[in-house]
Amino acid sequence: MAHEPRSEEQEREQDGIKVVDRRHFTSAGERRPGMEEDESEASAATPEPGPGREQRGDAAPGPEAGFEHHPVNEPHGVDFTMLINAMAQPALLFLGEIPQPGSDEPTVDLTSARLQIDMLDLLRVKCRGNLTAQEEGLLERVLYQLRMLYVSRSGQPG
Repeated sequence: MAHEPRSEEQEREQDGIKVVDRRHFTSAGERRPGMEEDESEASAATPEPGPGREQRGDAAPGPEAGFEHHPVNEPHGVDFTMLINAMAQPALLFLGEIPQPGSDEPTVDLTSARLQIDMLDLLRVKCRGNLTAQEEGLLERVLYQLRMLYVSRSGQPG
């Protein structure tokens, strides 16, 4: 009777250690067998997202997975308000609200202003659910004010 070669997992089980590979994909990028069932069980146990929040596939594992969620500290001396102001300033410059550096002449560049406003809006979308109420309110107010200035400068609704 020939012995079949034992896998590393079988050897470890015999020693009292069990190793379970829970990765969804192989090193070749193919889905591991049986992972579809794990996903459906996990999605059934996951609560629906709250109002105004999108469900994200990269959500952090809950406490049952052995991980704790800790907020990331902001770098010393800078905060989200400074980022919003730094991104809004060029928009104000392009809308003619701030004079061009080195001159006292305001100039209007609606294309560049629109790009800055769109980048702030992209930041709003990408940060959704990760901002405090104050940060979210600030971003919404700044976007509203910049959009109103854009509309008044362009002379066109929308």
